[in-house]
Amino acid sequence: MIKDTNGPDFEALLRPEFHWPTKGDQPFTTSDQWQDNSYIDRYGHGRLVMMMTGYKMAADLIVAHVANARNDGDALVFPVIFNYRQFVELSLKYLIATYGHTVGIDAQWNTHDLGVLWTTFVQVLDGYGIEDEEGTDAVVGNIIAEFAKVDPRSFSYRYPVDTKGKLVDLAHEEVDLHRLADVMKGVEGYFSGCDGYLDSLQSAGP
Repeated sequence: MIKDTNGPDFEALLRPEFHWPTKGDQPFTTSDQWQDNSYIDRYGHGRLVMMMTGYKMAADLIVAHVANARNDGDALVFPVIFNYRQFVELSLKYLIATYGHTVGIDAQWNTHDLGVLWTTFVQVLDGYGIEDEEGTDAVVGNIIAEFAKVDPRSFSYRYPVDTKGKLVDLAHEEVDLHRLADVMKGVEGYFSGCDGYLDSLQSAGP
């Protein structure tokens, strides 16, 4: 495999050389080389967009790695599913918060329930008078319902047990991560399309 000499070596990042903690190690520092630093938005809206983008991108990169290192899939399936779910949750919260107030619908920051978030987002679409002539809303709704089923509280793929030490039941024994990534590419396109269309409607005013 030819490596991109202009970008990070993800193989090396996932298989680092053994390193022992050293006195003076500090996890959060900045480099004198500005291009080595990653900017962390501290002011709200931009941070939400970067989080949405980052969780989706992280999952995609992991799946791409698994294509070349299939044995790693059994460990990496957990962050992949969590990251895609987090992308879905943040995307719905972003769309509701950005466009809901125009049609009298409040932001939904106090829930991880994807079913509630999806229902609220559909109300936003209804508020703008958007009709689902091609049935795409229903397709995406079914996908989100599957995520709500396999990980109801954004908990199942972060911890093996619940807060009482009881084993968390999982909905599936095996998952095709590459198919999952392909489905999520479509969901990303849907969210992006909704963002652009709702923005145009909101800008047009009443």
